[in-house]
Amino acid sequence: MRKAIFQKSIPYDWQKVTKLPGVMPLQPHEWLIFDDAYSDQMAEREDLLKNNNDVIVLDNNSQAVARELLTILLEFLRKADDFEVSEKQVITRDKRTVKIDYEKPLMTCGLLVQNDFCLMEKRNGQHVLSAAVLCFPANWRLLEKFMKPLVSIHINVPEYSSEIEKRVNRIFDGIRVGQPMWRFNLLEYSDPTLYQPYRLSPNQAASYIRSERQTFLKLPETGAVVFGIHTFVLKKVPSDTFSRN
Repeated sequence: MRKAIFQKSIPYDWQKVTKLPGVMPLQPHEWLIFDDAYSDQMAEREDLLKNNNDVIVLDNNSQAVARELLTILLEFLRKADDFEVSEKQVITRDKRTVKIDYEKPLMTCGLLVQNDFCLMEKRNGQHVLSAAVLCFPANWRLLEKFMKPLVSIHINVPEYSSEIEKRVNRIFDGIRVGQPMWRFNLLEYSDPTLYQPYRLSPNQAASYIRSERQTFLKLPETGAVVFGIHTFVLKKVPSDTFSRN
């Protein structure tokens, strides 16, 4: 069993979940955040990235998109506290040295920040999941969603109606360079493990709260949309009440 990793708090009012899609504007400097679980989550990510073949997917035609994500990420980290970015490597906030490898851009991204990244490219009029680094899935397997459009990706989400589908597509179409967006969800879990690719039994008692801070960023050169996921896990207390989304 993997080590349980918890944050001390979540930096937004996670009990006030809005209805889908619930997307809000985000300042560019807030695209990525870092928290007290950084070191532990990064150790977990490094283990998964090196030992699990299911956490990275990349279409043969999406290498340029993945490289652009890495370039944008490095630009962001140059301005962030506690990161030292040079031409060939990054010294992270927990003092690891990560080699910058443009031949393995998603691996490099995954070793630098807590965020997972799903890259959505518009192909034949639909936003398709063409590349991703996903170490902390919540009830879904990356390989099952790879190269599928938004509607197929959300096929098991009861709230994802045809009207929601239209609104989400409009959001993806309307995201502008330099104007990221964000939302969050909230889930109950009986197991705090971060790597959760399979749906859990509904009969198990939920002892943990899991929330994803989800961001949407448009890449200026390729036009792909980066869907980012920062995962928080807290121990549940009896007073916790919320709506699932």
